[in-house]
Amino acid sequence: MNIDELAREYEQQYKILSAKLEGLRPLLCVYTGQDLYLLRKKMRIYYDMACECKRVFSLLSHYYEAEGEDE
Repeated sequence: MNIDELAREYEQQYKILSAKLEGLRPLLCVYTGQDLYLLRKKMRIYYDMACECKRVFSLLSHYYEAEGEDE
């Protein structure tokens, strides 16, 4: 697997996690109490993971561009 393929994997995971978040968002209006707390906690974890995937995707997809700047 090369860097571009790895970048695409991270991008795909970002899209999957973002879709999960969108699917859970309507439940924020339905849940209350402990269930709402747990839902928000789960969504925060998905959000953090999605942000990290997006960050790594960005780093990897621009890897060769940054490499040329060092010379």
